[in-house]
Amino acid sequence: MPAIQVLPQEVASRIAAGEVIERPASMLKELLENSIDAGATRIDIESWQAGKKMLRVSDNGCGMDARDCELCLGRHATSKIRAFSDLSELRSFGFRGEALFAIASVSRLTLLSRPPESAEGWKVECEAGHVLRSAPAGAAPGTTIEVRDLFFNTPARLKFLKSDPLEKSRLSQAVEEAALAHPELSLSYKSEGRQQLRFDRAGGGDPMDNLRSRASAVLGQELSQGLLPVVAQRPGLSMRMLLSPIGALSASRNLQYWFVNRRPIESRLLQQALYRAYDAYRSKDRHPVCVAQIELPPDAFDVNVHPGKREIRFRSDRDMFEIVSGLVSSALYKNHSPQPLDVESRPLAASYPRSPAAVSYSLTPESTAPSLVLETAPSQALVPPSGSPVWFTPPFRFLGQIESSYLVFEAAGGIFVLDQHAAAERILFERVLSEIEEGGARAQRLMLPMVFELPASAAQKVLSRAARLNRLGFEIEASGRTGIAVLAAPALFGDDAAQLKELVHRLIDCVSDPAGPVADVRHDAIAMIACKAAVKAHDPLGEREALRLLEELKDCRDGGSCPHGRRAILALGRDELARRFQRPGAP
Repeated sequence: MPAIQVLPQEVASRIAAGEVIERPASMLKELLENSIDAGATRIDIESWQAGKKMLRVSDNGCGMDARDCELCLGRHATSKIRAFSDLSELRSFGFRGEALFAIASVSRLTLLSRPPESAEGWKVECEAGHVLRSAPAGAAPGTTIEVRDLFFNTPARLKFLKSDPLEKSRLSQAVEEAALAHPELSLSYKSEGRQQLRFDRAGGGDPMDNLRSRASAVLGQELSQGLLPVVAQRPGLSMRMLLSPIGALSASRNLQYWFVNRRPIESRLLQQALYRAYDAYRSKDRHPVCVAQIELPPDAFDVNVHPGKREIRFRSDRDMFEIVSGLVSSALYKNHSPQPLDVESRPLAASYPRSPAAVSYSLTPESTAPSLVLETAPSQALVPPSGSPVWFTPPFRFLGQIESSYLVFEAAGGIFVLDQHAAAERILFERVLSEIEEGGARAQRLMLPMVFELPASAAQKVLSRAARLNRLGFEIEASGRTGIAVLAAPALFGDDAAQLKELVHRLIDCVSDPAGPVADVRHDAIAMIACKAAVKAHDPLGEREALRLLEELKDCRDGGSCPHGRRAILALGRDELARRFQRPGAP
């Protein structure tokens, strides 16, 4: 038997379909683009079981006659390309026949279409790429494509799909992206028979007003309020952007939408240009909301880098980077003070939570001024007591606080410095982790639910992780179609609504990140909770609080650093001090 074989057409088509159709959302994206290319002004979408059981897309576009209905389901059939040179001038979204062929190869597909000038429509039924029936049928003007039993003949792919709630959030995201890219389009999306999203056609004549109206409908009033408009017209480039003002940055980094010639894309280059413009004004945990529509000549970029067409390559990366970064920088400069904000300044957070465990304190007899020391081992002990970490060398005497951030102690004849935020963060991290390992973090019900308005896809993504968030101390539920309500939060926060609100936005990114093992995601989420609840740099601490912090840090599994890996302790022993001052030995 020869080593090289030609694959049967049926096997080859299923493999090729996997390059384009990864999940129901990628199928929906292709169908939406086909409808838009057909000139539709209204598109209705309906799904069951997150699109795996059924996905139907109906439009009022130009429709197809009987011949085109049959041809469009064949391989290499397209209305967009006549010659190879057309690829560099392509202004449509995709090759209609290629997408439909890929979908039909891994599903049971029904196509019903009618041009407006025809008296009747045409219906084609396929299964696994084979046409079963093709006949006249009654139809409204436009095209309806119904896909059932996705991946029924490739069960391995079906097993790799995510849970229904997560797949539903991806479907919603595809609809939201189409809505932002085409404000002139009416969109309706139903899931399991219930209306999930509805976007009415923008009525204004000004493109920026239309974009602002649609951004408000997708993002919600809270996130879209006050976004800065940026409009640019240059030879070979047109750009419309909506950006967060400096004083209203978000805690979530997943609220940035980029469109090139109305196509939703992911571009690290454009994202880096955006962040470069905001560098002087933001801290590392704050992110701009961005909706950007960029229009370029078709030959200025290559969209065929990946079959899914989410990634593109610009003809000149440097030019695009400088244009985007320059326009955003100019908009921020004009709308705010020329002086960058002090990103290091922070509002004082809630003070460090006191441990219920009793800690013993006494006055030192040697000091003329009353000062507190930690009662531990006898004063002559210069080595850590049994079971204590290596750095714990009592007795400790609190000397004071530097920059309201660093706690300074005298320890065993040397100097011992503690980063108060990193130390408190480590203590709270291990406390919450211990509670979770014992069954769940301690939660506290809020007097009034805290409601967050989010894009529908983000809200569905968070709700799909409700059980995981519950173990972290959060109790959430849906609020309307596009929001979530927080009913309970980790007991560490008390009534600090501002910090809780920011934390929830950051947790959205954390729990929805598909990269990395579940344990890593859990670690990041707990570290985030501990970071927001811990005492901050520039918070004044007294002697009792400083010594209590030191005592509780001693009992941590890894007190040398915070959960993010930043150093918490700096020690200069008596021998090191003597060496630094060029003394022959310790006194």
